[in-house]
Amino acid sequence: VTVLQNTYKWQSSSVTCYRGPLDHVRKHIPTFERKTFGPALLPAAEYATDDNGVGLFAQPLPAGFNRFYDVIVRNPLKSGDVEVPVGIVSRQYSLIQHQDLIDTALAAVNKAGIKPADIKAELDLTEYGERMRLGLLFPEKYNLVLPNHDKMGLRLECFNSVDGSMKFMSVIGWLRFVCSNGMVIGVADSYYRSRHNRYMELSDIAAILQGGIAATTKERETYATWQKKKLDESKFITWIDETLAKKWGVKAAMRAWHITRTGTDVEQANPFEKGKATEKQIKVVKTVPGAVLPGDTVYALSQSLSWLAKERRDVQQQLEWKQQIPDLLKPLCA
Repeated sequence: VTVLQNTYKWQSSSVTCYRGPLDHVRKHIPTFERKTFGPALLPAAEYATDDNGVGLFAQPLPAGFNRFYDVIVRNPLKSGDVEVPVGIVSRQYSLIQHQDLIDTALAAVNKAGIKPADIKAELDLTEYGERMRLGLLFPEKYNLVLPNHDKMGLRLECFNSVDGSMKFMSVIGWLRFVCSNGMVIGVADSYYRSRHNRYMELSDIAAILQGGIAATTKERETYATWQKKKLDESKFITWIDETLAKKWGVKAAMRAWHITRTGTDVEQANPFEKGKATEKQIKVVKTVPGAVLPGDTVYALSQSLSWLAKERRDVQQQLEWKQQIPDLLKPLCA
């Protein structure tokens, strides 16, 4: 397993990345337990729910304990370790272990006829393990082959938290191998998010996976269209200076403009300079791996935007930006 530490943040928490076979990667995943919120971390009391789903204690708690909230703690990682509190949740919160999520994802993969041994895993964990991103890269037969022998692989991504800091999510996306750019595909059936409550079903992951695989034909057509669609120069400039600058900010718009046109990432030469993104004075920072040149197609632009999304320092922002790309590009495809 390859381990990369502190490569980026996730809601201010440092992230450790694990890359390798899934059976090796999953050994790094901690488990968690629910405790009562009070002077001592005691096992959470049993409780039932009323007709409205509100938690009702089967027996009263001692004085000093909060009857509305529980504490989620990380179990010791090894002998000699101690429990670590990671969050406070409501009594209606459904604790979903990261390990259970992986087991469900593997069951869905098996059901789709894919051998787990043929899957490469990418696991991102926050410092205390409370938030997890799991990426499962599908076998080569699912690859999208692009011109110039370029390839994109299909990947299932699952996001989970045990502290209620984010909704559970499952998405299907494409990973471009040459630069590790990833883009979430724009098919409604392939995207799922849910609150952690008693109505949430992990089994929905199977439907997400099956729907995403079925949608790959449409996505192949989308990429083929993007590759053929030429960027009109004046329309492209207006889109950068107005549409993208408004959505992602002038700095990101400026970078997208130069990455697409020259294949190089840039920064503003004068941070205080006013004006449009396409007119700012710049300094070249680095060559962008996998930049599509000449950058005269919607596909080339999509890869520039994917690069910018991947470069965000927060995991949540990475996902949000990737999801926005297909809709952002629609005006240029008309």
